[in-house]
Amino acid sequence: MPALRTQHLIIDYADHGTPSDPPVLLIHGWPDDMSSWDAVIPSLVAAGLRVIVPSLRGFGATRFASDREPRTGNSAILAIDAIALMDGLGIDRFMVAGHDWGSNTAEAIAVGWPDRVERMAMLATPPRLGGMPTPPFEQAQRQWYHWFMATARGARAVRDDAKGFAHIHWVNWSPPGWFDEATFAQVARSFENPDWADVTLHSYRARWDEAEPDPRSIWLENKVKATATLSVPTIYIQGAEDGVNPPSAAEAVPSKFTGPFAFVTLTGVGHFPQRENPRAVAQHLIQLFTGDPTTLADTTDRSPTMTKAKPFLAGAAAIGVISAAAIGIAQAQSRPLTASSGLTQVAEFDHQATGVAVTADGRRFVNFPRWTDDAPISVAEVQKDGSLKPYPDAKWNSWRNARATELPVGDYFVCVQSIVPDGHGNLWVLDPGAPGNEKIIEGAPKLVKIDLKTNRVNKVIKVPLDVALQGTYLNDIRFSPDGKTGYITDSGTRGAIIVIDLESGKGFRALDGHGSTQIDKAVTVVTDGKPLVRPDGRQPAFAADGIAISNDGKTLYYQALTGKTLYSIDTALLREGVGEADRAAGVKTVAQTHVADGLWMSKAGTLYITSPTNDGISRLVGNRTEPVLTDRRLRWPDTFSEGPDGRIYVTASHIQDTNWFKPGAPASIRTQLFSFAPVR
Repeated sequence: MPALRTQHLIIDYADHGTPSDPPVLLIHGWPDDMSSWDAVIPSLVAAGLRVIVPSLRGFGATRFASDREPRTGNSAILAIDAIALMDGLGIDRFMVAGHDWGSNTAEAIAVGWPDRVERMAMLATPPRLGGMPTPPFEQAQRQWYHWFMATARGARAVRDDAKGFAHIHWVNWSPPGWFDEATFAQVARSFENPDWADVTLHSYRARWDEAEPDPRSIWLENKVKATATLSVPTIYIQGAEDGVNPPSAAEAVPSKFTGPFAFVTLTGVGHFPQRENPRAVAQHLIQLFTGDPTTLADTTDRSPTMTKAKPFLAGAAAIGVISAAAIGIAQAQSRPLTASSGLTQVAEFDHQATGVAVTADGRRFVNFPRWTDDAPISVAEVQKDGSLKPYPDAKWNSWRNARATELPVGDYFVCVQSIVPDGHGNLWVLDPGAPGNEKIIEGAPKLVKIDLKTNRVNKVIKVPLDVALQGTYLNDIRFSPDGKTGYITDSGTRGAIIVIDLESGKGFRALDGHGSTQIDKAVTVVTDGKPLVRPDGRQPAFAADGIAISNDGKTLYYQALTGKTLYSIDTALLREGVGEADRAAGVKTVAQTHVADGLWMSKAGTLYITSPTNDGISRLVGNRTEPVLTDRRLRWPDTFSEGPDGRIYVTASHIQDTNWFKPGAPASIRTQLFSFAPVR
């Protein structure tokens, strides 16, 4: 490995490709080393780029030129190091990509030497343009290690166990099982550099004014703080599952760039995109560095991740394989992502999905309620490539909140909450007709029956106002085995079970106001380890919500979302003409559970229950529940369906991430569809 001596450092670096090719500087992050880019480099070289990868000060074989040099690590001094390297190599203009520390180093280079940086990619760490405000408490909690290193005891712990300190971040910052220990052990040798701890501690202390930046870099630190935006063509690559800098921490990134810009989201990826999905990262870098920057556009990349990051095997064969695999990644839509929990990502959406339906022949459908945004599609069929096709057609999906007074509410989907096949060749769409989960638009609450063979609506049942009361929210539906009766939970102001005769269209409210269908005022909905509350202090208050029916159709199960008790009732008591007193007497307590949204009775007779508090799924065993899986990607597991092979599908609706509960969150949020194997 060559080394270049500057006035202050002896920089270890790698130089790949042909010297006459356009140069690209790749800067690694923390806690990582220059091997971070190994799986990306061959594709860049094959695309006709010269790739230079230095080892940062304090890492690997890079050494200070003198014992008198301060062991500093703020991003501006790292940028000055990078410029010294490029000067030493005789490279004037270049392109740059940086991850983590490298992201802010690239940004500082672009601020300090704008005439030298042609294009830039930032990975996993937002820019610091305009200065760094104190982060909100939730983000500060993720960055606990920053504050830990600001203390004397924390500093000592880092010095005493550098590898252990680095390892915990590899574990916490990306989905489970993303790396193997052999890879980490190889990288951790770079932390044996005698200056690693000093550089690390200074870097984090300096960014929060707990230490002064390197004196040679103060001018550049000040310039970064004084610069509000950059015009250099840029892409920002964000892992959707980043555990330290999640998408919520990057919402302001686009506003920092006035030139060509693209925000690239990689599904199933955490904080180390170039290690977790090197093929996708390479493809996006190639598009940036070799393509027309005016064509940059925001992208959600759903290409599959590597199951585990392994040491990269260099060579011509490896270059050919990776380069070929990189082709077409931008067009890839939805391929399975498997985590160690057994949860597989099926698709990701740019709007909030709640309901899912899988038919007997394996067709998959999802729906998007108009809760926090005016979703452009209400019901869609998920195509094999992951794209969405409005279902049954564009006309039924053409309602918009802005046109609420123009369109007849009975002929359009207004605010679809769930979609469920009836087992008789039909898909039923449940439309509460209450955008924003607020007031019902008169005439909008309805059931829409779609023939799956013809893909045509063949029946619309309007739920009258004496059944869908003002304050009602039609939540989910299950069908009797003969397909003649529908049972709907009302999760609104006054909980109930609504019974609909699907042939006549007539309906009535059962257990209206009964304790089993109401919220439990003693229950607090908790997510991310804390009570879920709106900015004005209100907690979620959702009555009867999850619903399931036994395979023989004789027992209906239900639970309030704001509750922890699962109830059941004999469906014979839900026939018209049965007195409410008899119904109330027939309600049974099945189990004490947990806060739950969706219920599903599988074909095998297992009752599955979502657990938003734990990002997980449970099942009913006798009179108790037991966990099936937990996975932090499963943010607010919402609704179930079952495929013809018995595989269970579940949406993650991210309710806790909406602007209902997170002021400043975007109106449209990304959500996912997952699947998992049934419990044996």
